[in-house]
Amino acid sequence: SSYASIAGVDERTTSYSLLDANAPNRYGDGGEGEAPRLLALALAESEDLRCVDIMCQFVGDACACRLARVLDRRGKWLKVLDVRGNGLRALPGVVWELRALEVLDASDNAIGVEDVPFDALIARDRNVAPSLRLLNISGNARIAEGLGSKRDEVVLALARAGVEVVA
Repeated sequence: SSYASIAGVDERTTSYSLLDANAPNRYGDGGEGEAPRLLALALAESEDLRCVDIMCQFVGDACACRLARVLDRRGKWLKVLDVRGNGLRALPGVVWELRALEVLDASDNAIGVEDVPFDALIARDRNVAPSLRLLNISGNARIAEGLGSKRDEVVLALARAGVEVVA
């Protein structure tokens, strides 16, 4: 994978679909004789993020509801989340609760500035993605508009907090 520099991330610990990530006994706690931990979820330009819930306002479009359920269930050890190029309008809040998350690539979507807790990340709030090192939010026009003239200031503040931002 392109995230091979992240400790432990390899083909055994990477899932390319929500179905695989959520499969019983596919991923575990990585102990002796146990299934490996899910360390990376690679869903770039994935049909998996198309909503099939007829009760959802985004049915047929990219939606984070299925992603949220998988992250709730399997996100404990997740270090890499790649959801680039899916047209997502929002990121599920659970993303920011992932304690092991080091890399988040949410580039080329439709998420807004309200979906990224910039202040908490800058303050290094220990309850908000405390391990995050790389945040790619480029190609999200609503974030660019929302940050406006503060973009460079936010990127610099995050860099000082130990988070490299591609915006």
